[in-house]
Amino acid sequence: MRKRARTSLWIALVLVTAAVSPAGALRAHSSLITAKSAILIDNQTGEILWQRNPDWPLPPASTTKIVTAMLALQSGRLDESLSVTPEAAQAPPSKISLRPGWRMRLRDLVYALLLNSANDASVVIAEGLSGSVRSFAERMNAQARAMGATNSHFVNPNGLPAADHYSTARDLATMFGQAMRNPLFASIVNTKTITVWPTWGSKRQISLHTHNRLLGNYRIHVVGKTGWTIAAKKCFVGAATADGRELVVAVLGSRDLWGDLKRLIEFGFNGSNPPLADGVDVEAAAPPGPAPSGDDDADDAADAPARSYAVRVATFRNLVTAARLRDSIARQGFPAKVAHVRKGQQRVYQVSIGGYTDRAEAQWVATRVKRAHRNLAPIVVASN
Repeated sequence: MRKRARTSLWIALVLVTAAVSPAGALRAHSSLITAKSAILIDNQTGEILWQRNPDWPLPPASTTKIVTAMLALQSGRLDESLSVTPEAAQAPPSKISLRPGWRMRLRDLVYALLLNSANDASVVIAEGLSGSVRSFAERMNAQARAMGATNSHFVNPNGLPAADHYSTARDLATMFGQAMRNPLFASIVNTKTITVWPTWGSKRQISLHTHNRLLGNYRIHVVGKTGWTIAAKKCFVGAATADGRELVVAVLGSRDLWGDLKRLIEFGFNGSNPPLADGVDVEAAAPPGPAPSGDDDADDAADAPARSYAVRVATFRNLVTAARLRDSIARQGFPAKVAHVRKGQQRVYQVSIGGYTDRAEAQWVATRVKRAHRNLAPIVVASN
């Protein structure tokens, strides 16, 4: 009897501890967002309703394919049949098992791209429209910039892991919002299943099914494109429609994709129970470039004084030289400036960029500037 009473008391203590523990309360919160980066935008007004690290460049996985799809839809060649090369047929899954020598209508390849996330279809599109994956990637980057996505860079049409292939939640949301203005794009992402056939080489039926679990299975209408790789984790970019409103949502690096999406969408339409971001390790979620040092760990950030970070690019004795570098960096899209500072008895001109509230973002900027100006050695500096 005493043993049972002690057991009951122990259970009660555990429950009370969990209830009063901040960590326990956070885990129990119904609006916990697990994604490294996310953004929720009202597509009519452009208002940002919720965001977390929206400009961190991260692996976008197969959400890359919205850019590939837009280039195909704008090509004017949708009824043309494209040949499947051995290279395209060898693409890793997800795929629809195309065979060398088959020919597929471009329109059908876009369906396979956006529904089944077919990597082989994406390579057929790239080679068929541009002659090579590399040439097509150059067009993808131009297309992204034309759509207002200035912090993305693509090296393949499908989002398979590759160095220097990245995007941001803000860029993906921007591009998807514009893509939805294309009637055929909107129609395809609203499709749950469809059957297509090769136009040459086989009579095999190819059944396509969307990877979007929310389409038709959720009280709010949600369309979009999924993505997943080991490096990227679970990703999604799409649009939710209800009561005459359309919200665009992008999620990168999620551990609970469908839960994250529902929590963000419910908040966007109801305005209650605002989502919380769980503790994501800064180093794991940092943009490309050297990881931040240990003294900038996320756990310490709450107790530390507010800091800003700038990228110190170079120092010159000549104002004209400094101004020339400032203008060159500005053409890359970074807000560079020249400051007059004293170095001993001399007056010199210091070129810098910033400030940024996040060291990882500043470090990423430094890396990008270094790539464009090989003779420079930009450094990140901090101030309280």
